[in-house]
Amino acid sequence: MSTVADAAPSPERLAQSGQLAVQMRQALRELTPAERTAFVMRHWNGSGIEEIAGALNSSASAAKNTVFRSVQKLRKALEPFVERRGQSKAMGTQL
Repeated sequence: MSTVADAAPSPERLAQSGQLAVQMRQALRELTPAERTAFVMRHWNGSGIEEIAGALNSSASAAKNTVFRSVQKLRKALEPFVERRGQSKAMGTQL
């Protein structure tokens, strides 16, 4: 007898997604307004550096640095979550 895997996310996966969403909102609140704008424009809206620079009233170089800084801060803020998920995978209990 063969079974078909359920395509719906598991309860554990849903809980993890909820936790990630909460952590992401908190991490975004901790960015400066310019960093938050740059991150959202670049990574959620797909805007180019020149467009971000225009929105921030800065140079392309400064906009690039702002995007980079925002990503670094978010990575650091979400690091415990990513490590926890990696440990689950290592133990064979992928969430």
